[in-house]
Amino acid sequence: MIPISSLWKRGRRPSLTFTVTASVFAVGLGLSTSIYVLNRPTGVKLRSVRIESGTSVGAIAARLHKERVIRSPRFLRVLAVITGVSRSLTAGDHPFSGRMSAWDVLQELQVPRDITQSITIPEGLRKERVIEILGRELGLDKDRLTRLIDDPLFCKKLNVEARDLEGYLFPETYRVSVAAKEQQVLEILVIQFHRLFSEELRESARQIGMTVHEAVTMASIIEGEAQLDAERTTISAVYHNRLKKKMRLQADPTVQYALPDGPRRLFNKDYEFNSPYNTYRNRGLPPGPIQSPGAASLAAAVNPADVEYLYFVARGDGSHIFTKTAAEHAKAKRETQAARRRTWKRR
Repeated sequence: MIPISSLWKRGRRPSLTFTVTASVFAVGLGLSTSIYVLNRPTGVKLRSVRIESGTSVGAIAARLHKERVIRSPRFLRVLAVITGVSRSLTAGDHPFSGRMSAWDVLQELQVPRDITQSITIPEGLRKERVIEILGRELGLDKDRLTRLIDDPLFCKKLNVEARDLEGYLFPETYRVSVAAKEQQVLEILVIQFHRLFSEELRESARQIGMTVHEAVTMASIIEGEAQLDAERTTISAVYHNRLKKKMRLQADPTVQYALPDGPRRLFNKDYEFNSPYNTYRNRGLPPGPIQSPGAASLAAAVNPADVEYLYFVARGDGSHIFTKTAAEHAKAKRETQAARRRTWKRR
């Protein structure tokens, strides 16, 4: 074989085809070498890296490079794009070792590792208690949760026509990804509210002249009063009847919500506390929900029983005595107070 240098010495130039071939070979060799280097394992110790739901390929690559799992974030991004798996990467806690090449890392990222955790939001909780549970059980940032819940723009994004999400954080048992962040978890709770407060219930609200926000507000008061499911529609009827007659609702749960140190036992002076939420001082519904109502209270709020009651008083066992007139109500209060005194004496 004649060396290329001898061709130049003889005044003969290599052909164009030969030159191009040599150039392509050189580029290919360089590319192959680069791929080999960038694809090599890093030797890092075994570790788990949590990938959060919705994280972009670029952000994942940057995180893995920071954790020394891969040598080049750009190489992983390109590899994900050319293999068509950029939309198949999964959230969760992914295990990586220093023996894994970039290709191996990309394969691992496609394995479902999204571990979920069960969390229960009971009925009748204020937003502060919901935040406490989400922070404790899911390790979420409580300040971030508070800012989102009190953000009118975030409410609007979730199709909630209110200044905050009080009343819309639906009480339920959920399976939530451990990788989910504050915004995603709140979206899950509000989406469940929209699913349970169905179009049928919305139509019932329209028929009785209530907006969704008014219906949720009414439901939150019912939730605060009712302990027995069988009484929810009757309690709803009492409040609807009082609204129609321009009477104050006089609902104790609204006073509990208004008090800075509530909920607690109420004293006579508490009923005079100056707040738009105090329905002993103000007519009509309060400005918004006072807690998160469950499905039964939401249904009762827009489907009140067909009764004429205007009053009710708690018996002390979870049930209530319902009456139509102030005189009947006063008598019922005397009876329940006497029953309580007898119970205390037996103790």
